[in-house]
Order: sequence, then C-alpha cells, then structure tokens
Amino acid sequence: MYGRPEQADRGEALRRTVQRLRREQRRDRPVEPPVPPPLVPEAALDPELARPPDFDLHHLLDAVPQAAVLAEPVFDGSGGVRDLAAVIVNEAAVRHPYHPGQAHRDAVGGRGLSLREAYPGLWTAAFADTVAEVLRTGYAARGVPVRWRGTAPDGSTRTRHERVTAHRLGRRLLLVWPEARTEEIARAAQRIARVGWAEWSLHEDRLDVSPGLAVLLGLAPETEHVLPGRALRRVTETARPALYRELDRLLSTGEGIDVLTELYGVGRPRRIRLVAEALREEDGPVEGLRVVLQDVTELWESRRRLREQEEETERQARRADAEHHVVQRLQDALQPHRAVLTGLGVSTAVAYRPAEGGVGGDWFKVRQLPDGQVLLAVGDARGHGLDAVALMSMLRHALAGLAFTGALVESLGGWLNRIACDEGDEATATAVVSRYYPDRRLLRWICAGHPPPVLLREGRVTLLEAETGPPLGVLPDVAYRAVETHVRPGDTVLLYTDGLIERRDQDIDVRLEALCEAVRTHAVADCATGPDLQELVDAVVREMSGPLSEDDATLLAFRFES
Repeated sequence: MYGRPEQADRGEALRRTVQRLRREQRRDRPVEPPVPPPLVPEAALDPELARPPDFDLHHLLDAVPQAAVLAEPVFDGSGGVRDLAAVIVNEAAVRHPYHPGQAHRDAVGGRGLSLREAYPGLWTAAFADTVAEVLRTGYAARGVPVRWRGTAPDGSTRTRHERVTAHRLGRRLLLVWPEARTEEIARAAQRIARVGWAEWSLHEDRLDVSPGLAVLLGLAPETEHVLPGRALRRVTETARPALYRELDRLLSTGEGIDVLTELYGVGRPRRIRLVAEALREEDGPVEGLRVVLQDVTELWESRRRLREQEEETERQARRADAEHHVVQRLQDALQPHRAVLTGLGVSTAVAYRPAEGGVGGDWFKVRQLPDGQVLLAVGDARGHGLDAVALMSMLRHALAGLAFTGALVESLGGWLNRIACDEGDEATATAVVSRYYPDRRLLRWICAGHPPPVLLREGRVTLLEAETGPPLGVLPDVAYRAVETHVRPGDTVLLYTDGLIERRDQDIDVRLEALCEAVRTHAVADCATGPDLQELVDAVVREMSGPLSEDDATLLAFRFES
C-alpha cells in the first residue's frame, strides 16, 4: 500500500516535469513569420479563379462523403509552394464540426483563402514537402499526418491530429479528410470494447477526450475535454504512484508506456489498461500525449478466477495423488494378490484389474474353516478411494470372523448387512457369499445385489440362477435366501465384480453373454494345452477389459476336483 505523502510527491514531480517541458518548448519553438491578411491576392491566382468555380465540379465534390478541399498552390519568388488557396470546399467539410466550413465556403467566391489561415497549424515543413512532391510527381500521398487547430462546437479551440490524403488534379491539389461516418463507427467501437482515447496538449493543459473515455471517467459522453488533474483524481490512491512514475518517464524520455491501473467506477474500482505515446515532431521535444484506455475489469476478473481454479485443480490433483498412493498401499496390505487353497478338493485362482481413475472397493475371501468347509466370497464396496477401501476392509474381515461361527450363509449375509447399515447411508456394497461342503459336493450361496456366478461344466458355460436380495447396507432387516448348487468333479465356478461386465455403451445382458463366451473360448484353449485355472482367469479379464476402465474388476474362480 502506498501512503498519501508519496502520492503527493509523485504528483508534484509530474507537474514539475510538465512545466519544465513547456518552458523548453517555448524556448525552442521556431517563430513563424507573420502572414499578411491578403495572403493570396486575386491577381496572383489563375485568371480562371476570378470566375465562379465550375458548377459541375462543385456538385461532384459535394457528392464525396469525406470532407474535401480543392486548393490552388501559391508559389513564392523561388518557385516553392508557400501556401494553398482554397477554391472549393464541399458540403462534408462544411458539416465537419471542427472545419471552418461555412465561413470558408462563403469566402471562396472570386478569390481563394489561405489554408494557413483557415487551418492554423496545418502548414509545416513536412506538409509543404509533401505538397511539393505530389504536385511534382502526380502521385497521391495517403495518410499524411497533419496537426491543426480548429474551433469546437462549444467555441473552444482544439488541436487536432489527423491524416489526410492529397491528390493532384491538373495543377491543383485535392485534400480529403477521413470520412465523417468514421466517427460514428468509432463511437460504437468504444462502447462495445469499453475503450476510449485522449490527447493531452501540454500547450493547452487539457485532455481532449473521446466519448468512450468520458464514460470511463464517469462523465457524460458529450464531454469533449477535461482538466488533466480531474482525470488523474479518478485514479485510485493505491494506483497513482505507479501511474505517476510511468507518466513522468514518458514525458522525460518520450518512450511509450503500457500499464495496468485502476479508476474509480460505479460500485467498485475498475481495472484499466492504459497505453500512451508522446506527441512530438520527429526528434523534437514532447508536445503532448496520446492515450488509449480500455476497461479490462471483466477480463482481469476472469483471468483471476481461472488462475484460482487452476491452483485449486492442482491442489486437488496433489491431494488425489497422495490419497491414491495411500489407498494403493492400504489395499495392497489388506487385499491378497492370490487366492491359495490347498486340499479339500478345491483349487482357486484370482485376477484383479484396477480402474483407470483410482482404487475401488473390490474384495474377495477364500478360507478353509475349522469344520472342514470352505468360505468363498466376492464383494464390491461402493465408491472409490479411502472410504471404499475402509468399507471393503471392514466387510472382508468381519466375514472372515463371522464364518468361524459355523453359521449358514443366510445368517452371514444378514450380519454383514447390519454392519454396513450401521456405517451410514453411503456404506453400501454388493456381494456373493458361499460355503462349500466337500463331503456333499454342495455349494450354498447368497447374492446381495451382485451379478450371478458363472458355471463352466464340460465346456458349457451358464449363468447360475440367483435369489438376489438388496445390496448390503440398504435395508436394516433383510432375510437373504440361499441357493444350493450341486457340483461335479471338473466343474468351475466363477465369481466376479460388476467392473468386469459393466459398460456405459452396452446393455448388461449383452455384457453377460460376452463374459460367458470369453470363458467358453479360453476354457477350450486351456483344454488343448492342459487346463490352468490362473491362465483362464487372466485371459478372461484381458478380453473383458476396455481401454478406459471406469471401475476395478475382480474375477475369482474355483475348480472342484475329483
């Protein structure tokens, strides 16, 4: 934050710089020789000018939409062009708010008036050289910079910086100013782009402002000039020191500036981009400034919000990476990579494919129980990340402990459901929980909102018909019904999670059929090279996996031996 003493010092320094430049300009300014009142005596003009101008030529120039003046060159004793005498002034020039139109037009009757008199400040050495070159070569000069002083509608005198085009017509010269309609377009452009411009003449100590800049300064659009001090007071206190430094540098060195500042506006300060350049004749002293200002508040605010959003996205990405790393380590610690079971006439294999977007809640459990039975289960906790892994871990370890009670799978499912319900509305999961009774070759299992198991028997693949109950954690009092499946030697049962079969662009029945076909195809291939359960599950998971998997997938297979 800048304090007010420094702001006052900078403002005083800026004023001293302006005063010094004015003194230098008055000291260095060449004194133009006085011009006698009858600049162009009637006898010095072409005899044709003594007669009324050609009627058709008047009408022709009046049809031109730009301000135009037809002039006769006036030569000095050495043959150089010392002035231009106006012959015809068209209607557009008469209507131009800063051209001495009607008075000049009325005066052009039998004698021409000097453009030096009509347009003070127009005649410079550079302009005289351009006129002589156009008259000598006949080639038009376009965009010739001129500076002249004209009378504004309010009666004040203003210095104008414009560009004119000079054409040779025989031995005369046609000067054309910019099209009057350009000002209408400029007004619309200022309003649409929220831009404005001004010229500051150090001689006159005032800013000539455009309608757009008047609006930016909180003034009426019709305002045409304002004191520099009044305009600078619109700059906020915190922005003044930096702006004063830049303006001081521009006035001292003549180098252009491009700075972001603030102006008091309606409700809150507005962010303004200010670009300025020095007005000078070639390498002469600085005579003033040309300034362009644009309201960039909305652009600045949108960029600020974009930066904040990018920073927030980066923070979230870092948090997600850290969480993913922790979750991955936690899942690796909680979830085994293999399903090993020896004896009891059952062999097992498992394949796991992680999701592209993070770690999910897939889990499985294979355990030999004290009563000689086997626990085989697959589940999927809702969501991804730490919450899913925590719920997965809780259900998996709870099932391992509850299974040691010897309870039926119906009871195991009910207990797991109560545990999930106690964790809250978001703690839901699906599962298939089964017990295998080796002495009876019986597989008893329940389905809690989970896809049905697949049975591979003698090369044929079918979906087991399930008694599907609601997912775990949805309803507190649910009675799950068990399905009993009698197995034969060589049968293979596959349990899997929905990440293996679900795709947004395909129906679930189509995906289940694709799973059965993949199991059938790779089971035949295994038979040709010797059956291997691990190769089977790996091959099926590879075939069923898409290029961008939105959910993780687990495939657990167990084969019943003779």
